[in-house]
Amino acid sequence: MSDPPPPPQVSADGKFYWDGTRWLPMTQAVAPAPQTVIAAQVPTKGHALRNVSIGCLGLIALLIIIGVIANGSNGTKRPVPQIDLSGRMSHQARVGGEDAISLTVTNKGPGDFETLVIYLNSSDNWWKNHVITDPSGCTIHASLERLDCGPFKLGETRTFNIVGSPIHAGNFNFEVAIVDQEGSSLNYPDLDAISWSEAVTP
Repeated sequence: MSDPPPPPQVSADGKFYWDGTRWLPMTQAVAPAPQTVIAAQVPTKGHALRNVSIGCLGLIALLIIIGVIANGSNGTKRPVPQIDLSGRMSHQARVGGEDAISLTVTNKGPGDFETLVIYLNSSDNWWKNHVITDPSGCTIHASLERLDCGPFKLGETRTFNIVGSPIHAGNFNFEVAIVDQEGSSLNYPDLDAISWSEAVTP
């Protein structure tokens, strides 16, 4: 093995070196600074699947929350009450005389009425054309033009004999309707109304 060549001779001030023939200035090759390459973080397959799963679960949760809110705003839909309703009404009366409505109601379910309500303000509005003299045990609710008759139990049958005195003459088409009020909501039974014609003379 041959010995390595001796290092070049450098001047005392370090600015020149001897190439064997003459002094030459020192040249320092500066290596380029290494560039740092930051690799983009690409999610692995497992992370991608986990992110998709979390996204799907979040969407399902959102749909459930929307459904709960919708049910809460609309309220739980109650089943339609079923009743038997029959009645006898006057078809002729005179102003200042007596006029009567007789109603028989049976609650066929599926549950109790919280408050049985009798409305008389449809069509030509019996309420505004009469002064009620006997509400048959019900409470007169003048501002809503109705009678509030209290709880009505499942299977119960009640008869209401409502008496009034006509205040206007004419030929009228009247209607009476039965409604279940639960809280602030009205629940209308099937076949809940009876209509009739009546002539009132002066």
